[in-house]
Amino acid sequence: MNILNNPLRKLRRPGAQIKPERTYYGLKFIVPETLTEDELLKQLAGIPPNVYKLPEGEGVSFDFGGRECSRRLILHMINSIVWEKGIKILAWLSVNPESIKLFAAAGLSVTEPEQESESPHTPEPEQVMTESVAERRHIAGLKVVYTSMRSGQSIEADGDVLVWGHLNPGAEIKAGGSILVAGRLLGVVQAGAYGREDVFVWAGSFETPQVRLANKLCYADQKSTTCWRKGVLITLEESTPVIREYKFLSGDKK
Repeated sequence: MNILNNPLRKLRRPGAQIKPERTYYGLKFIVPETLTEDELLKQLAGIPPNVYKLPEGEGVSFDFGGRECSRRLILHMINSIVWEKGIKILAWLSVNPESIKLFAAAGLSVTEPEQESESPHTPEPEQVMTESVAERRHIAGLKVVYTSMRSGQSIEADGDVLVWGHLNPGAEIKAGGSILVAGRLLGVVQAGAYGREDVFVWAGSFETPQVRLANKLCYADQKSTTCWRKGVLITLEESTPVIREYKFLSGDKK
């Protein structure tokens, strides 16, 4: 049994002073005012890249508190986080008037995104993947894709999703239920996207740096995960993601 590493837990290790918080729109990073600008830049450079890998539509915000931010800091963050890593910074938060003025002058949002109404989720009809991408069939709430998914392709479903192919890097699946990928799982998956925890992710070959079940964001890598490039079953146990080697087709499991 492997318990997947949680990037938020890694960020809270001793010495890491930028504190992450899970939000309805992604992640919020609380920046301590006591750090010098150079110390802050060093801390930002130490944030693991996997932490920034969020499902489509999510992003991050930075809360600088009362710190007076400089143009140098803003330009560095735009260059190293937005341009180099492709991260969407949704909000630049501050209670310092000069910082707010500087953010606003650069056209940056200084307020957090508004939270959507918590009305029951109603998926837009056939919003995911065009017919030319892959044949789709609905079977009792199950969405089946009969081809591999390429980078840039995404699928969203209210129920379960089965892919009879590979989920390649840059492809994404967001499902209200469970997700099964018969081939290589290299893209981003989120099972239980609307709050369910009685879901699972199964893959014929586990090769992705990130898995999300419900609101649990976790990552893995080849060095730390013994099930890398093996058939796996990932479930939530006491709200903690657990990965096991699982040979689905033969019926054998470990």
